[in-house]
Amino acid sequence: MRLFRWLHPGLHIKRWLFLFGLGMMATSFGLVLTFNYQWLGQIEEWAFRMLYEATGHYNYTVLATVGIIWLIIGVFVMGWATRRLIRTMLDAIMPNESENISDLILSNMKLSKGPKVVVIGGGTGLSIMLRGLKTKTYNLTAVVTVADDGGSSGRIRQDLDIIAPGDLRNCLVALADKEGLMEKLFAHRFGGSGELNGHSVGNLFIAALIEVLGDVEGALDASSKILKVRGKVIPSSADKILLNAEMADGTIVQGESRIPDVHGKIKRVFTTPEHPRAIQSAVEAIIKADAIVLGPGSLYTSIMPNLLVPDIAAAVRNSNAKKIYICNVMTQPGETDGYSVADHLKAINQHAGANIIDFVLANNGMIEPDILQHYALVGAYPVKIDKKQIEATGATLILSDLVDKKTGATHDAKKLANMLFDLINALRTDLSPEILRYYLKRYNMTHTKG
Repeated sequence: MRLFRWLHPGLHIKRWLFLFGLGMMATSFGLVLTFNYQWLGQIEEWAFRMLYEATGHYNYTVLATVGIIWLIIGVFVMGWATRRLIRTMLDAIMPNESENISDLILSNMKLSKGPKVVVIGGGTGLSIMLRGLKTKTYNLTAVVTVADDGGSSGRIRQDLDIIAPGDLRNCLVALADKEGLMEKLFAHRFGGSGELNGHSVGNLFIAALIEVLGDVEGALDASSKILKVRGKVIPSSADKILLNAEMADGTIVQGESRIPDVHGKIKRVFTTPEHPRAIQSAVEAIIKADAIVLGPGSLYTSIMPNLLVPDIAAAVRNSNAKKIYICNVMTQPGETDGYSVADHLKAINQHAGANIIDFVLANNGMIEPDILQHYALVGAYPVKIDKKQIEATGATLILSDLVDKKTGATHDAKKLANMLFDLINALRTDLSPEILRYYLKRYNMTHTKG
């Protein structure tokens, strides 16, 4: 019955199958005339008789020429019918992509063989980077913090007793195959004065799937299929994590959203519960990764919560992959005031339990004075680059122009992805320090050690 469905009227399948059959017949006839197959002697005898009646004599050269012509006609007809048959099917399945199907296939094959990259973090910075990375490899896994307790995410978390969906939503949209209306829909926040005021559609959608399926990973997998996500988005933990900060004066601040508001010097951050459980698929992705990338994003409220999950931190420490930290362009008021690149590294190593960072990528591009002045009004300044202190942490510093010229003080997704994958590809080839040094210089990068 399924076979006969292909012959249903209106599918535009039968005509091309019929044409393909005619092409096969013409090709077979051409082969007979050209190569004189003995097992088709009767057709050969008929062809010679027709040739004699038409010309008055036997001439195999003429017969072979006619055969070649029929062969060419048959191959052309078969090719044309095949092309139209494939186009008909693609128009039904991918109506807007059938013209570029060969490019899509080649691109997908290339990206599916790309390096396995795990990015760890949260917030806007992570989603910006993911938009660039998805053009480099489909083997991409985002391990995302769920410690957010403010805004729509915080309200959903409290009301429904589930993990915060906000950062997960941002990463799903960033990794979507085609961003557009769905991105606007997921980011849309309801207005008015009712209970929906301030909620984003994406947060409610993920929350609904969690309740329907009863599983966070299942909800994210379903969302990924709907958005056609290139890669995977996994929360670092399924526990409702409360992020706390111990300030330099001993004060304890509870809640991720409240930490920057204190405007004090952070000594350390920790979670409640003290030992949150990791999502096993996140741990497995880290172990199998070719490269692990931390950041960009808020140091203490986006990156650290992931490293405070014991199994996540252990997997990062024990992984053979190179660990790369993307340092923020600007300091974050109330969180990293006055921090240098080395200060960021020291904080990460302190919370991870070891000096885990192998490479740190920092911006040395120029930022327009008027943009710097605008940021200075809120207490944000360019992160200082202290090469000697960075070297003392065991990390290799790589400098490049990473800023988006439109905004002037945020990362450019394309620049960041290009530089990051140049480095990852170089590391995958197991280059010697001397060759790696030359390679990095070719791409306008600077390092402090080999």
